Order: sequence, then C-alpha cells, then structure tokens
Amino acid sequence: MNRTVWLIVTLMELSQIGYAQPADDWHLEKDKDGIRVYSRHLTGSRLKELRVQCTFQGTLSALVAMLSDVENYPKLMYKTKTVRLLRRVSETDLYYYIETELPWPVDNRDMNVHLTFSQDPLTHTLQIRIIKAPDEVPPQPHVVRVTEWSAIWQVHPEPNQLLLIEYQCRVDPGGSLPAWLINLTAASGPFESFKLLRKTILDTHYQGRRFSFLAE
Repeated sequence: MNRTVWLIVTLMELSQIGYAQPADDWHLEKDKDGIRVYSRHLTGSRLKELRVQCTFQGTLSALVAMLSDVENYPKLMYKTKTVRLLRRVSETDLYYYIETELPWPVDNRDMNVHLTFSQDPLTHTLQIRIIKAPDEVPPQPHVVRVTEWSAIWQVHPEPNQLLLIEYQCRVDPGGSLPAWLINLTAASGPFESFKLLRKTILDTHYQGRRFSFLAE
C-alpha cells in the first residue's frame, strides 16, 4: 500500500478515538535523533494533544512482545516508577496499573490502563490502543489519579524490518498543575520514552516471538 493511502487510513483511524477538532495545526516541538514530537491545542481543552513520528528497526512481533512486557515498563517508559499487571485477557488484551514519578514537590500520578493490539489483515498495519481503565486499583495515598488518558499507535511495516510509527495521545494528569507548566514539558516524556523503546526492541529477549493474531 502506498504512503498516501496509508496516511488516509491512519487519519481515519485516529479520528475514531474521539478527539475534538483541533483549534490549530500541528506544531513541531522537538526533532532530534530521528524522533519528531508535535503538539496542537484542542477546542474546549486547556491541554495539548501530542503526536510522535519515528521509525524503529525491528519486527512487529518484537514490538508486541516488548509492549506486552508491562513489568519492564520502568526501564522502557520515561519516569515510570511502578507497574503491575492486573490481568491478561488474551495476547491482544491486557490491563495494568502504572505510577509515574514527578519531581518534588509535585505528587506522582497513577492510573489503571487497558491496552489492546489489532492488525489489519490486508495491510498488516498494527494498531495499539491504550486508554484509561476503570479504577480496579483504587486511588492511592499521596498519588494523584490521572483524569484522562488515551493513545493510539499506528505501526506500518516497511521492507528490511523497518517499522514506520505514528503515535498520538492526549492526557490530563489531574490535580492542580497549571496548564502552561504541563504543556511546557509535554514533549519531553514521549521523546525520551521513544528513544528507550527504539533501543529496547532490539533486545534478544523480544526476538523470535510469535503471536497468533500477527502476520509479519
């Protein structure tokens, strides 16, 4: 499938996760080491929506294996303090609890998360959806519960085991943090996380894995 068709499909998929119409276009926040982080304001929201574009050297199965290994997220995701797998419904569907560390005197943030994988059988494009789940783990003392979180990956396999990645998310960390401060530092987390993910996907632990729903 050519890039134009793939872009149209990607935009259609992204529109299905319920984002409001943007008040302006994407603004490039960071472009370094082959990772581009964009932001844009949303109508009716005080916070920015983020988008990451980059490429990974690796396979779809290695990516699924890595993102399914939630207990290893403190080594994969920027400022992740603790993660606990709540239940694995299937190889495409799991729930986990995560706490993100923030600098003193700001309280850490946490949430329950629902992660799913699916693949288009014709294009082999992998979609990864991540949304805030009901509070299976109740709010914790001295930790602020994230009030809104949703993200979607579109991963398009290219020749020579190259993965073309488009990631889009929106989050409201809750609490009394001013919007200007949240937006000022919003690009740092995704950039650092994707640097770690791009490196870790090559670990031998994630190679040679097979998933029944996934075609390379």
